Amino acid sequence: PFVYFGRSYSQIYVNQNGHLTFNGAFSSYSPQRFPMYGTRDIIAVFWTDLDNRVNGEIYYNQYTSSSVLQQATQDINRYFPGLNFNANWVFVATWYEVAYYPTTGTRTTIQAVLISGGQYSFVLMNYGIIALTTHNAGYDTENSTHHFTIPGSFSNNATGIYSAFRLGSNVNVPGRWAFRIDLGSRGPLYPIAGTTSPRLDDGSSPLIPLQRPFVYFGRSYSQIYVNNNGHLTFNGAFSSFTPQRFPMYGTRDIITVFWTDLDNRVNGEIYYNQYTSGSVLQQATQDINRYFPGLNFNANWVFVATWYEVAYYPTTGTVMTVPVHRSAPVPQLAWSVTANPAPFPKSASLLPFSSPARRCRDVPAP
Repeated sequence: PFVYFGRSYSQIYVNQNGHLTFNGAFSSYSPQRFPMYGTRDIIAVFWTDLDNRVNGEIYYNQYTSSSVLQQATQDINRYFPGLNFNANWVFVATWYEVAYYPTTGTRTTIQAVLISGGQYSFVLMNYGIIALTTHNAGYDTENSTHHFTIPGSFSNNATGIYSAFRLGSNVNVPGRWAFRIDLGSRGPLYPIAGTTSPRLDDGSSPLIPLQRPFVYFGRSYSQIYVNNNGHLTFNGAFSSFTPQRFPMYGTRDIITVFWTDLDNRVNGEIYYNQYTSGSVLQQATQDINRYFPGLNFNANWVFVATWYEVAYYPTTGTVMTVPVHRSAPVPQLAWSVTANPAPFPKSASLLPFSSPARRCRDVPAP
């Protein structure tokens, strides 16, 4: 089995037009830009309109022994040091001197190498002679949760193609791009799906009954609330938009993923979902055993809450995504703060008011 960003596959298709797919063949010859936000996982080695009817061959093979595994093991340990990686399976697809449609006689050679071993998965993209054409190269996932485009894609000049693919590399090997694509490099996100919270400033989800009890420091809970301002609580919704320092010496159990003043009324969604079967449980099991070795852990329930591209109040248009499910890097933030009046004024009291972007927090509004 080959793990591609958390999803385990036991089959693959080598498509004529320079890409690999897993759930079905894909005949598209017109390269699309990533992210596609589509319905398929795809590895696009060199997505363009290829035609092997007159010249060129498309080969594929897989290996579970031989020198190919030794070569893959050496390559991965060189590019990703510290993993102590040992390849036990390699799949190689090669588009060898294939022509572009309709320019029979052009010759382009590209190669995808899928490498698996234990909990790790990688893909190498190798580039030989490439004729001038419009193309895309990289990878994309279902709903584009994870995607990457090799710089220089969609270039239609000889200099751009030569620099990006014959000379370009992220591992200091001209003509080769290498990516780790198992769970360890899928970034902090689990699936972004499920029920959406109401579009309310300082709002919350309704009470969410849990399909399994969740033990939080000795206390067992059968319900949870996903609060719009970046925190989870158990005994009731919590509307606070002003982050407080811990310890609070308060009266509630709280998990603060990113406690701040969020506002999903104009842009962004807040999703939540729970799982008792499927690949998410496999992913969680692998993650926990990696981060907490020796437990022999097996997940039987996962709850995922995601604040997806939500704005800060009052700077509508800012974008921030926060997942909650495990330890993760600090989310990437993007913002644009202006001095425009707040579009949705609110105050610390019940009195309405209007103010510039900076507003009072600790005293009632005038």
